[in-house]
Amino acid sequence: MNVSIFVVMNNHNAKWIVDNYYILFKQLFKIGLNITQFAVVEDLLGLDYKSFSKGLTIFVEDEEKKASELLVPLNQMADCGNGTYSSPSNNIMVINTNTLNSFDLLKNVVVTNLKLDYDNYCIKCFGLSEENINNYLKEYKISNNIFDYYVHTEYGDSLIIFRFLSSVDKNIQDNIVSVFVKDLKKAFYASKDIGLAEAVVEILSLRNLKISIAENFTGGKLTDTLLNETDSAYQFIDDALIVYSAQSLQNQLHIDKKILDQYSEVSAEVVYEMATNMLDHSSCDIVIATSGYTNSNNTGVFFTAIGDRDAVNVYKHSVLGDKNFVIKYGTNTTIFELIKKLRQNTLNISNYAV
Repeated sequence: MNVSIFVVMNNHNAKWIVDNYYILFKQLFKIGLNITQFAVVEDLLGLDYKSFSKGLTIFVEDEEKKASELLVPLNQMADCGNGTYSSPSNNIMVINTNTLNSFDLLKNVVVTNLKLDYDNYCIKCFGLSEENINNYLKEYKISNNIFDYYVHTEYGDSLIIFRFLSSVDKNIQDNIVSVFVKDLKKAFYASKDIGLAEAVVEILSLRNLKISIAENFTGGKLTDTLLNETDSAYQFIDDALIVYSAQSLQNQLHIDKKILDQYSEVSAEVVYEMATNMLDHSSCDIVIATSGYTNSNNTGVFFTAIGDRDAVNVYKHSVLGDKNFVIKYGTNTTIFELIKKLRQNTLNISNYAV
């Protein structure tokens, strides 16, 4: 069902809605609603109700309850509880920010009033562009036109949601999603809506492993992401170092000066030494090291090393973007490579591969 969203609220709450628009879009998509019209307004006076897109209109109100100025007053709507009102005959709903903040509450209110019934499959993958995923899904839908989909990508990390009417046989749903996941090959990392940090901590917990981290260009962002986006990452981090200068690399990670002079701080050789030397001086099971740079042409080059006491792999990456983008993308890339390492059936892989 198509839906128009009008945010009728104070500036603070309106900013929250705008900043989290994609989260709102995702929540409504899972329920069965597609946002086709979105606006933030100070009040409802002067709005041309005839211009609303066909379907449901949802007004999000603030504490001042400006939505009470609707053509259909709140006292003539059905009170759905939790500050939510509906007028099914007019295709209008009024909800508040508390409802938006809770997906379960939002789903209960909308599904109960609109009789919507959908099944959703969430998939997480990394390293594919949003454009490429959308192009593939458009073609895929032509041959399996019984689902809708939603794609959102940030810094290489993509969420894909398949939405089916619940009346579609579950075996058919499973088969369509399974074929798509198989096509994703090595980009797939989770079958639920979780972040990269959550996914890696789940595996570390399951396998009871500890990691050590040596960061150069990511400047602590890797450690910070693991700690702040999960509740228990601290249990699985043995050491975490930030090393920038050649002197710091020598003092803290015991990198040979000859190697630094020959290859420079940003090189496959040095990031390999960062990882192996960290392993020598740590009790961890897995080690991660990063090194890289960005230049004035908005081009970033970075190296990551992932390994254990049997083998260390080094990867080289190039990416376009400003400094902040490169650091965040590099952080996500490193975590994804750690996930792949942890999921290998055997950790005995080639000692050195760029």
